[in-house]
This record gives sequence, structure tokens and C-alpha cells, in this order.
Amino acid sequence: MKIIGFLHNDFSIKNNLKLRRVKLSICSVLLIFSFTIIGYKTFSLAGITKINKNQISSKKNQQNLFSKLNRGNIYGRNGDLLATTIDVNSLNINPQEILNKNETIKKLNKIFPELKEESLWRKLNTKKRHVNLLREISPKQYVLLLEEGIEGIKIEAKDKRIYPNNNLVSHILGGTDIDGKGIAGIEKSFNEKLRNGENITISIHNGIQYITEKIMSEQIKKFDAEGGAGIVMNAKNGEIYAITSLPDYNANDYNNINNQNLFNKATKGIYELGSTLKLITAAVAFESDHVKENDVFDVSTPLKVSSRTIRDFHPLNYRLNIPEVIVHSSNIGSAKIAKKFGTSTQLKYLKSLGLMDKLDLEVPELGKPQVLKDGKLLSTMTISYGHGIAITPLHLASATATIVNDGVKIKPTLLISNSKLSNDRIFSSETSKKMKSIMRLVVSSKHGTAKKAQATGYLVGGKTGTAEKVSQTGGYSKKQNIVAFTAAYPMNDPQFVITIMIDNPKGQKFSFGYRTAGWVAAPVIKKLVTRISPILNIKPETKVSSDFTKDLNKYKIRGKKKGANL
Repeated sequence: MKIIGFLHNDFSIKNNLKLRRVKLSICSVLLIFSFTIIGYKTFSLAGITKINKNQISSKKNQQNLFSKLNRGNIYGRNGDLLATTIDVNSLNINPQEILNKNETIKKLNKIFPELKEESLWRKLNTKKRHVNLLREISPKQYVLLLEEGIEGIKIEAKDKRIYPNNNLVSHILGGTDIDGKGIAGIEKSFNEKLRNGENITISIHNGIQYITEKIMSEQIKKFDAEGGAGIVMNAKNGEIYAITSLPDYNANDYNNINNQNLFNKATKGIYELGSTLKLITAAVAFESDHVKENDVFDVSTPLKVSSRTIRDFHPLNYRLNIPEVIVHSSNIGSAKIAKKFGTSTQLKYLKSLGLMDKLDLEVPELGKPQVLKDGKLLSTMTISYGHGIAITPLHLASATATIVNDGVKIKPTLLISNSKLSNDRIFSSETSKKMKSIMRLVVSSKHGTAKKAQATGYLVGGKTGTAEKVSQTGGYSKKQNIVAFTAAYPMNDPQFVITIMIDNPKGQKFSFGYRTAGWVAAPVIKKLVTRISPILNIKPETKVSSDFTKDLNKYKIRGKKKGANL
């Protein structure tokens, strides 16, 4: 029994060892198989992840490639939003899907009373499958449409260009067509950049623009005028802070505005701006070798040239020096100064000042000056006081800035300039210095034509201009005027130029029937300077430098004296 038991135990041990070996082998195989599977899955997952990443990257690229860019915004110099794009819903319908047209028209009329029944009936009775009913509907109207459940209705998201400030600087911003393409103003000039989503920042200061428009509008209404233009420009770099043309328009309704309101009087309209051009005549005289500073000109009798007689509005019976010709605004004196330096010299300076060409400004609405270039003495004389030369108000602002900017040419711009300033010198520093004194005397002298431009605490200088308006049939209208004033301040170191033009003002009881620049345009300068100076951080002058006072006192301006002689 013991032997049998021993053998049995030995057999059991051997079987157990075999079983363990089998189990171990099976576990090894399973373990190897598991690692193989895991390795395969890991490899597969890696591949799948790589594929997914490539697919995602590809999708993103496709989205970037095909996604529609919003048109870029337009901002003012202080970051104020002037133009942007929003999404709106457009109402369309498929006439072929309508079951009951009469019922559909009733439902549509209920939500959209502006849709006329006759027009709807005509639009719904067409073989077309896509008909636009309204380009824009409100969110409330959209909800009402859903509630009505009108068959065939298609709502499409559309881009809409909006101008948050409505009329503000509308002539410069311009507008877009129904496809979002720029068709005027900054919108047109920078269309490609804006369409590519780039933002544009312009030099306009919203606050100063608003003040300029308001004061100009009030004065135009006060004198029952047809319109006007106003410009506020940096005298050092040509950046335009405000530019207005009146009447203006709501830029949000560009495509429905009449042409008269769309016309930009500041940059496109050309006008004979009268005696403001005498500033250029005086500057050319000082710069010219043909005229001496102490030369005097007899203005006591009208000047007859060819078939024309040149007269002064306020005749003086003595000879005037150049500063007196400007302060008294003598046409006769100006004509005689121009005769001395001649036609070729005059045209050369008009050309160098940019007064014979379109301005290089960042809007397409630009006027080309018209200048008599027949070489006749009469033309040279009349151009000297603003007849026979038609320019835009912005041309005048540019020339004025050049005169007061040490004689270095100023080019107007609607962008905030980062480029190097011009080194194109037109007049010498000495000529500029003399002109600044004379411009100040036009305002400060009791004999000046622009006393109403005097703003307490500010050294304003400039020149008035009153010209008969060119009639539609040719010639000049005796009953209609263009009045202008071009100014700079502070005259001891001019920072800003302000140029005003008002079209056809009417004499009023409070103005004793006068409709000249001294009565109409000069007060606008005073109001503007007073209102915008705190914004521009230009403080009132408490003490004028002795050098500037000395320059002013150098010129003695005389009034009308019986029997006076020089």
C-alpha cells in the first residue's frame, strides 16, 4: 500500500509540473499575443491620429481659404468708429413653392406694410425661383415670419455697411454699392484693403468735425446761403482734422441721395475765391527780385486795362505799400504788384504751390483748378486778386499752410502721417515771417477786413475774399457771391489752418445788407478757434513775444485820410 501510495504521489507531482508548464506556456503565448495586439493598436492609433490631424488641418485651411472676410472698419484719429459691417437678414421667396398667392400676399402685408400689394403680386407671378422682397428685415419681423409659416420664404444673411455717425464726415467716407464694393470717398480709394479685412484709420477728429459742421451749418442758415465748405488742417504736416461740405447726406443712405448733396464742395468744387489769393500775390512779391519791400502803389484812381476797369471796394486816395494792399484788400494795388513781377513768375509759383493741378489726396472726388494762362497782362492782374483762377477750398488751405509753415510746402492728407515731412521750399523763411505779420494785421488792425475773426486770447490771422459768382450762362452774377476766409493760428507759431467758403449768402437786416466775407465767413473763424482750441490743447496767449510784437509794429497801417500822400 505504501508503495502504491508513493507511486501515486510521484505521478501527481509529475502531472502537476506538466500542468504548470502548459499553463506557463499558455500565459506566455497570451502575453506575447497581447503585446502584439497592443503594439498593433498603438501603431494604428498613431496612424489614425496623424490622419485625423491632417484632416483637421486640411479642414481649417479650407475654412480659412473659403470663409468670407468682413470688410475692414474705418476709424477716426482717436479710434472712433466711422464705418463698419454688420450681418442683416434679407427676405427672399420662391414663387414656385407658394400654394395660395392671395393668402401669402395678405400674410406678407400684415408683417411688411411697406410692401405694396400690386408689387407683391407682380413678383409672385413669375417663373423665377428666387425673388428678393426686402434687402433687410428686423429680428422682430423675422420671428413673425416664422410664426406665420409662409411657404417659399428664404431668409439669407447679408453684409450691410453702416456709418454710426450718419452725416458726420460723409463726403470723405463715401459709400459702397449693394455688393459691398466701395464707390466713393475712402471706401473707394481703399477698397482692396478694406475688402481684404484691413482697417483704415484716417486723420479726422470726430469732435472737431462735429463742431465745424455745426458752426458752418448755423452760419449758412443765418445768411440763407446755398451751402459751403470748411477745413481744419494741421499747418505743420497737412493732416486734416475736419473737412465738411454742406449740404451733406446720411452715409447710410448713399445710393438714394441726389447728386447735389453728394457733391464735395471742399475737394471737388472749384471756385474763384477772390481776395484770399492776394496772400499768394504778396508772398510772390516779397520773394521776387522784381518787387522791393518798400515799393508803393498808387490806388487812388481805377485802373483801366484793355476793356476792363479794375476798382477797389473801398477806394483810398494815396499810395499803399504791400502790407497795406493786403490789409485794405486793394484790387488795384494787387494788380500793380502782379504787373511788376509778371506772368511767368506768377504762373511758376501757382504751379509750385499746386494750384494748377489736382491735389494728391486719398479720395477720388478731386477738382482740377482752372487758371487763365493766355499770357495777357489783364489775366495776370485779375488772377492776383482771385479772378481768372478757380480752385478748391482745400487748394487754398494747402497754399495758406505753405505760406505760414516757414515757406515749406504742405500737402493735405487724410491719413495720420508717419512719413518724413516735405523739404520742398516754396518761399524763404523771411517771406513767411513777413506774411504771418501781415495776416495777423488783417484781423487785428482796426483797418483790416477781418476784424470779426478776432478771437480773444488767440493770435488769429488770415485773409478775406469776396467774389462774384460765375453764372451758369457764363460771365459773373452781380447778385451772387462766393465768400471765403483762409486763416491760421496762433500767428507767432501757426499750428492750424482754417479755410471757410460759403456759397451765395444773402444780406440780412442784422448785417445791414452786407454779404461779404468779413460779415459772413470771418465770424465762423472766431467761433471755431474758440471752440476747438481747448480740444487741441492750444492755450490763450497771455503774453506775446517781443519779437512777434516788433514784427507787427514794423508795419504801419493807415486808414482813409483825406489828402493823404506817401
